[in-house]
Amino acid sequence: MSQAIYPATLAAMTAKRAGEKYRPSNGTEGDLFFAAWCGKCQRDKAMREGCAIEECDDSERCDLIASTMMFDIDEPGYPTEWQYDKTGQPSCTAYIPAGDLLPPQRCEHTQDLFA
Repeated sequence: MSQAIYPATLAAMTAKRAGEKYRPSNGTEGDLFFAAWCGKCQRDKAMREGCAIEECDDSERCDLIASTMMFDIDEPGYPTEWQYDKTGQPSCTAYIPAGDLLPPQRCEHTQDLFA
């Protein structure tokens, strides 16, 4: 799914970066990205509904925004989910449209019984 935040001419110039990590270049671009992706995502109740993060349980909170603020783009902790799509538009591969069910979470400490 692509949600355009760049004009077509700019997206065409960044299309060669498809799959590379994305970081907004300034606060305005960040706000555009948040509005296009985070504000419409089922994973992030605080961004979607404007409530305090403290009111959200773990399944209603997305930590990607915090990770982009804590880590530089070349550090391992920077989220790979924020990247340029094939058209050159910034995107979030973790995006789930608001109202859709989230995929079930699997405990990372539980062995797979059916592998």
